Amino acid sequence: REAKVKDVPTNLVFLIDVSGSMEDEDKLPLVQQAFSMLAENLDADDRVSIVTYAGSDSVVLEGESGDNSEEIVSALNSLSAGGSTAGAAGITTAYKLAEEYFIEGGNNRVILATDGDLNVGLSSEEELTDLISQKRDSGVYLLVLGFGSGNYKDNRLEALADNGNGNYAYIDSVDEA
Repeated sequence: REAKVKDVPTNLVFLIDVSGSMEDEDKLPLVQQAFSMLAENLDADDRVSIVTYAGSDSVVLEGESGDNSEEIVSALNSLSAGGSTAGAAGITTAYKLAEEYFIEGGNNRVILATDGDLNVGLSSEEELTDLISQKRDSGVYLLVLGFGSGNYKDNRLEALADNGNGNYAYIDSVDEA
């Protein structure tokens, strides 16, 4: 059966791991391409924010209208990988932005793109799932997307999604994106 899809305004926060482990072609470059494709399908009712994390977190774009895909794509293409992986700070900032631009009755979602290698700050699976569990009651859902191979940490990503009222998927190609 074909699912009936209701077009609702969307508030997305792209939470992107830009640590050194994301340098490979099947990691950050694939994230940039995948999120650029998504941005091209948004409209004026949608909002996009971009938060990155490596040694610290950074807000790259805040509350941009979905109909300004050129600005969103430009911000995505400006990202480069390097540094350690302080994911907890990025998660906190992403949820703060998602709550700030919350759309009542809309699709409010943090989309975490990472290879799962979180090694600075809160990094144990239990600490990260506790943080996410505290945020899930806000009405903001979590979509966790795993990228890359080799140093990939699948167990942490699934645990985050499970505790954040969210979903988890692995992206290994543009077709999968």
